[in-house]
Amino acid sequence: MGTRIRMFAAVAAMTAGVLGGTAATPASAAPASYVSLAPQDETVVDVTSANYDQVMEMSKTKPVVLDFYASWCGPCQKMAPYLEKYHTADGGKWIWAKVDLSEQGQNKDIADKYGIEYIPTLIDISAGQEKGSRVVGFDEGSGPDDLRTWLNNL
Repeated sequence: MGTRIRMFAAVAAMTAGVLGGTAATPASAAPASYVSLAPQDETVVDVTSANYDQVMEMSKTKPVVLDFYASWCGPCQKMAPYLEKYHTADGGKWIWAKVDLSEQGQNKDIADKYGIEYIPTLIDISAGQEKGSRVVGFDEGSGPDDLRTWLNNL
């Protein structure tokens, strides 16, 4: 699916060039389960070293779920649609802060800060601090229900 989005963006850019306009390009080559074609949602944030402090500030007004994932991680890709579904159902009650670890060394400083050893890992942040338990890994059997329960306790 990600390839289709990139292909669509390339076709749109070529079409705009031919017609003399401009075309927007995707912000990242993230996998389809992490790419949304919906209008920008301020409660979904791609976290980097550059905006990490801002995300911690946001956690003073709303719970933040730091989502450590990678595009090549099968369990991450299986968890993503559930996170999206629950985030939508919760009406943006919590901030979905996605920390991409797909490339070697990408966001390593943030992952090291939280001692991330396995992905996916979800961490509940409140007032700039880790608040409670973590979700590590994802099992399609009980995972969706366990994830829903964990999110209900934010």
